[in-house]
Amino acid sequence: MSERSYPADQAEAGLRLFLAWFGPHYARSTSVEDAASDGTTLRGTVVVGRRWTLRTTVLNTFGPDATVAWEAGRAALERRLDAAGRAVAVWVPRGAGFPTEEPGLSEFAAALDEARKLDDGRLEFCRPVRLYLRRVATTGSVVTALGGLAAHWAQFTNRVPGTFQLNSNELFRLPASEEARQELAERIVMASQQPEVDESITVEARDCWTANDLGGGGSCVLGTPAPENDEWSASLRRNLRRLLKAANEAGAGEQADARALVILGPATYAEEEKLSWALRGMDPSLYAGYDILAVIADGVVKPVLLPGRSVLPWDAPLR
Repeated sequence: MSERSYPADQAEAGLRLFLAWFGPHYARSTSVEDAASDGTTLRGTVVVGRRWTLRTTVLNTFGPDATVAWEAGRAALERRLDAAGRAVAVWVPRGAGFPTEEPGLSEFAAALDEARKLDDGRLEFCRPVRLYLRRVATTGSVVTALGGLAAHWAQFTNRVPGTFQLNSNELFRLPASEEARQELAERIVMASQQPEVDESITVEARDCWTANDLGGGGSCVLGTPAPENDEWSASLRRNLRRLLKAANEAGAGEQADARALVILGPATYAEEEKLSWALRGMDPSLYAGYDILAVIADGVVKPVLLPGRSVLPWDAPLR
């Protein structure tokens, strides 16, 4: 690693996350040689088991949405997390913001200190937010929601006394626990039955983000200030196609035992990532030269292409 700079290189964080998955998956040690990154594309050689070489390319699709203010905010938060001795990859939900000044920075770091580990190894940390519920009519039994609960309106149908508007713009990501989600839904239903709901009532909630323990090397904030929309999906495909073509041209003629392609991108929830979907809609010749293809979103490394067992040299019995 070169001297620490801010904001952190997201592609370099992507390489660390990929190797944290790769090593245990193949039960092999790894070390990185001659890695070079411009922030958008990282190219490097990974030595596997001190014997084989894996030429690895990491593509960072966050770049087009970044603004000067966003990058400055990333730098401020990363500095604060580094000062606290944390080395984490923080995943920002699509369109969400984060504190860039005190005391918000310290409050964010404190929330990370209370993070719990999920079953898949990620960290989940939560911060308090407020929802605002108001009855707009006494007829019907439905809730229309803005913000993080917009896709969950159906669970309130026939459970509330009237027609309601729910402002959940402060909430970007629900907790992983189904029990915690149900508890929040019950609190909203209970709030709808309070007499003051015609004026608006506040419902306390928790906005829960994910992070990965990087084990060292400093923290990195990954995300985009842009909310998802139809135009963004088309932009992702164009950007990804351009990055793939450039990576193929740069890697022409390289020699290695195997090649890996890793693509970073935004997603509020890992299961909603669009990177693998975008890849499947492209000309497969753009990534045909890679033995391993994986996407990383919301802290989850998702293999898209893996060869069969014993195909890669380090996956075969040693003789």
